[in-house]
Amino acid sequence: MKTAYKIAGGLIISFLFLYVILPFLIVGTPTPFYQIKNTDTVGHKITVEIFDPQNQSIHKNEFYLGPEETIKKPKPPVLIAKTYFLDEECGCHVKSTLDDNSSVSLTIDYNPWNEPYISISENEFAMKEHSICSE
Repeated sequence: MKTAYKIAGGLIISFLFLYVILPFLIVGTPTPFYQIKNTDTVGHKITVEIFDPQNQSIHKNEFYLGPEETIKKPKPPVLIAKTYFLDEECGCHVKSTLDDNSSVSLTIDYNPWNEPYISISENEFAMKEHSICSE
């Protein structure tokens, strides 16, 4: 009977290592929820709002970024678990507004290793999907 417990324990540990730990060791830690980088010479006010697939606002935040400043908002652990362990798609619509003036938006299927990347420069305000690994 003790041998059966040892075998079951070994299988569980092997599964956890191969399915949970190893991918994070190979690819790295999850990317942020979103990242904003201001490479302009002046500061800007930026609003980021994220909507779920039913178009309900699930996150809204406003920042003031000085010149050459970067903000990385950590991805909620619930989102990481939902998209990695349960393999559920989390299609979200991300909208960002610069200085209450111009807006950019992006629809993204979140996973632990992708993020919306918002960049501000002297001549451009843009958002794109940044991904460490592609599926």
